[in-house]
Amino acid sequence: MRLFMPMVFLVAAGTLAVAVGTIWLGYVFHQFEEFPSESEVACTPVVGITGASDVAAIPNRNIAFLSVYDQRGKSERGELIRFDLDNPLDDTSWQDRTGGRPRAFEPGGIDLWEERLPSGLLSHRLFVVNRAGPEVLVFDVDEATGDLSLAERFSDPRLVSPNDVIATGPSSFYVTNDTASGRQSVRGKADFLLGLPTGQIFHYDGNSWSVEADGLRFPNGIALSPDGSDLFVAEMRAEAIRKYARDPATDQLEPTSRIALRSFPNNLSVDESGRLLIGAVPQPFAYKAFTESLRDSAPSQVLRVDGDQVETIYQNTGRDLSAATVASRVGNRTLIGTAADDKFLMCRAS
Repeated sequence: MRLFMPMVFLVAAGTLAVAVGTIWLGYVFHQFEEFPSESEVACTPVVGITGASDVAAIPNRNIAFLSVYDQRGKSERGELIRFDLDNPLDDTSWQDRTGGRPRAFEPGGIDLWEERLPSGLLSHRLFVVNRAGPEVLVFDVDEATGDLSLAERFSDPRLVSPNDVIATGPSSFYVTNDTASGRQSVRGKADFLLGLPTGQIFHYDGNSWSVEADGLRFPNGIALSPDGSDLFVAEMRAEAIRKYARDPATDQLEPTSRIALRSFPNNLSVDESGRLLIGAVPQPFAYKAFTESLRDSAPSQVLRVDGDQVETIYQNTGRDLSAATVASRVGNRTLIGTAADDKFLMCRAS
């Protein structure tokens, strides 16, 4: 009997702690909230490409590269697809352009660098986070065919959990490292759940690596203003956008402001007016359960930030699109991508 009572107390205390922890996590990650469907844009689903999670538009054309990896189906290898919005049924809009290199390929964030050559012709390079590395890859774009050839690979021992990349030159870039322990590690998962500030922004200048920002709570998407003077990062676990003043000559960053969202930002893009488009995750647990095939849908949300004003331009329970990750202006339309749904949305630009 003397042993029974302490055991009962321990079991009761443990049960209470689990219940309190569950309620706390549900509150922190908005699991008890409802996200009804609403949209200010008319969208058409493009079915047949699964896990188009990021978009890099070719300037002044209705064409974009898609970073494709089926998180739900655990694809053996990811793809980079060149999608022509004016000819979506063309076979070439559905083909992987990498030629099978590298073999271990799990693409995350992508960005396109455009440069005018001395000849007057335009040249493009596609920067890609490869989580299977972990590394940043650079592909040369064949301007005639749209095919990609692997040109350069960049890695650093500190870059254990790359998430998104933004180019600053033909061989230079910023890349977010969402947690210093790796997102799949026990410590990395604890960093996210507890909101610990272990994330960083690295810069590679063509010769060496540097840490340009740290103390971030799971930095995800990253973007530059049209003139390159401001850098934005989706601080996912903080439910906020961090804004930095950028010195284009040195690539150094100075924090300037923070925009609260009350949603968990994933990938970022900037339209021609300098407004931010954000693929947001309203309920991270539902998002995770969907990508792990533990539930059939997860809510989606797209936010737009103009100055310090935040508005919702698309929101869905998951019936029309689950687990949205990105919204990006491509020509006269907006593409909304997803982590694991078997479609993405092509919408009227607003």
